[in-house]
Amino acid sequence: MADAAPQPDVEPSDFETSIPEEMFVKDLDYTCEFVGDDVVGQARITDELRPPGSRLVRPSVLATLGDVIAGRMATVPTAPRLALTLDIGVRILTDDVPDEIDMAATILKAGRGTVVTETEFRETAPSFATGRLVAISQLTFVPSPRPQDLYPPMDGPQVTRGTMRAPLPEHVGTRLLAPGVVEIDRTPFVSQLSGTLQGGIVALLGELAAESLLGAPIRDLETNYLTTIRVGPGRATATLLGRGLARVEVHDAGNDDRFAALVLARTEGSGDGR
Repeated sequence: MADAAPQPDVEPSDFETSIPEEMFVKDLDYTCEFVGDDVVGQARITDELRPPGSRLVRPSVLATLGDVIAGRMATVPTAPRLALTLDIGVRILTDDVPDEIDMAATILKAGRGTVVTETEFRETAPSFATGRLVAISQLTFVPSPRPQDLYPPMDGPQVTRGTMRAPLPEHVGTRLLAPGVVEIDRTPFVSQLSGTLQGGIVALLGELAAESLLGAPIRDLETNYLTTIRVGPGRATATLLGRGLARVEVHDAGNDDRFAALVLARTEGSGDGR
């Protein structure tokens, strides 16, 4: 991928490495810290983070976790500018995602205009390398084009021991308007410090819209952030592209219906059939 600084009017999803106490991410159960140049961690996958009746995990949850830990690394080459998330791809590789997973993020490329990372999710084992690979995620970050978006790199460990007592879509306040149409209000609970809708929530909107249209859990999720959702509600509308494949547009409905993100979602992946 060629290095290219974002244009001034491009506002990718600003997934920040500092997580406010009132943000829904605090209700996830995970830890992460730097080990050398990489960031490693562990996460607990509860039923509230899975599609109904499934042993999968919502790919938007892995997008959130992957972005949190990879974003910590991305602030190092983009410092002092904040690292903004440009795109997130998640692929689930098994039919049975365990309750405990290990995570490891590494930088594939750190250029002048982009930082490309990869996060692996593996079943917890005596060593990370021997754990069964259950999912993989690639993320691209760019330095914020706004001079006021400054943030220092974070070196210390991050620990959240949150609990979620309702399924994630209900917990964060999504609304199913019709098959293939889902929306959520922009509130502090699902927003960044800058007040924009968080990237993981945008991915969740795309996932839920596709899931409701296709009638099956999503296994592959590609989210491309075009601009931020600053007014809300965020509204996702899915259209069928083919068997098990949906294209989803996410718009800022209260801001002249501004096109904010493009999502591709599949119900079929390269599962191991377990």
